[in-house]
Amino acid sequence: MRFLVTEESGRLARWLRLMGYDTALQPTNPLSSLYRRAYNERRIVVTRNRRVGASCLFRVVQLTSGELVEQLRQLKQELSLSETKAFSRCDVCNIVLQPVEKTQVKPRVPPYVYETQTRFTRCPSCQRIYWPATHYARARAFFDTVKQ
Repeated sequence: MRFLVTEESGRLARWLRLMGYDTALQPTNPLSSLYRRAYNERRIVVTRNRRVGASCLFRVVQLTSGELVEQLRQLKQELSLSETKAFSRCDVCNIVLQPVEKTQVKPRVPPYVYETQTRFTRCPSCQRIYWPATHYARARAFFDTVKQ
C-alpha cells in the first residue's frame, strides 16, 4: 500500500512511514496536482480536507478525527494496516533503510550508542543513522495503544 497524505496531516505521514508504508506528503493546492499524483503513482489519498472528493480512479480516505491515534485506528480498520515492516523506512525521506556495518557508523553515533547497539540502518538519501533503542520501544508502545 502506498499513501499520499495531504499536508495538514504531516504527523500521520511520519507515523505511517515508521510503520513501514511508502507515504508521500502533498499540498492540496491545486487539487488537480494531488489527483494526478495519486493516479500516476497508484497511491491512496489520506486527508482531512473536505474539498478532496471521492474518485473512481484512486481511493480516498477522509479522516474523521484530528487526533493521531484515532486517525491510525481509522486507517487500520478501513485498510487493515499492520506494523509488519515497521522501522524499515526513513521517517524524513520515505526511503527504504539499508543495513550498515557497525564499524561504518562509529564516527556518526554517540559513543554509548556504539558500545551498546549491534544493529544499524542508514537512509541512502539523507544519511541519517537509525538503531533500535528507547525511541524504538516508545514507538512500539504507541503502536500498541493504536491497537486498543
